[in-house]
Amino acid sequence: MFVVLGNFLVSESAAELSGGDYEYITVPGGIIDAEINGAGDIYVLLPGLPHLRVYSSDGSVSEFDLSDVLLPGGMCIDERWGWFVTDELSDMVYRYDNTGEPADSWDSRGIPGDICLWGLSALYVSRASGTVISLEEPDAVLLRLTGSGEGQLSASGSCAVYSCENESLVLGNYSTPEPLPSAGIWVIAGGELMVLQDSCVRGSSGSVLFRLPQAGEFSRISCSVNRNKCLLWSPGEGRILVRR
Repeated sequence: MFVVLGNFLVSESAAELSGGDYEYITVPGGIIDAEINGAGDIYVLLPGLPHLRVYSSDGSVSEFDLSDVLLPGGMCIDERWGWFVTDELSDMVYRYDNTGEPADSWDSRGIPGDICLWGLSALYVSRASGTVISLEEPDAVLLRLTGSGEGQLSASGSCAVYSCENESLVLGNYSTPEPLPSAGIWVIAGGELMVLQDSCVRGSSGSVLFRLPQAGEFSRISCSVNRNKCLLWSPGEGRILVRR
């Protein structure tokens, strides 16, 4: 059974499986990136116009063209000021305010992919150079990657994590990057590491935080800053699992 809320669909089947903890959202157009804030508002980056759709927790939907962006690569939200979006075609990083108006821009090292807030700055993946770079220190290489740079970035406090299917690394402000076990897709939120595996999400100790309604359905996980809300999704697909 599906309930239409604004321009998106929520499936009740997942909620029934888990006592109301889950909702499925169907998003037209294929997902490039997805984020959720502490209020439960969901931000979805799409390949075509409008590039950004915001699904508010009250059921309303807002759309933003982000006309400066030609080929979106990744996004992150700043709950105080707006959001950052990378453009793989123009090699730019843009910051927008909460109304969708351009606020700032930066040149990247080429083909910028995912991006995340890290303290007062933001980190992004340069897929052209296979590195992770800070917007505040563009000449400093924080991580050198062995893969294509198509993974996801997350950060909490002084730690940042890059993770894809074949490579996962954790970085601290004053420490050498360290590899994480190749057990799935890692994220950090609320100061805690979590890993998305085939049928569940585990904490860094290996304990199961929550199980998924269907195994193997998603390859990415995004969490709110306080870690009490999560999204599960896959690049290029049109389905998001929301855990509130």
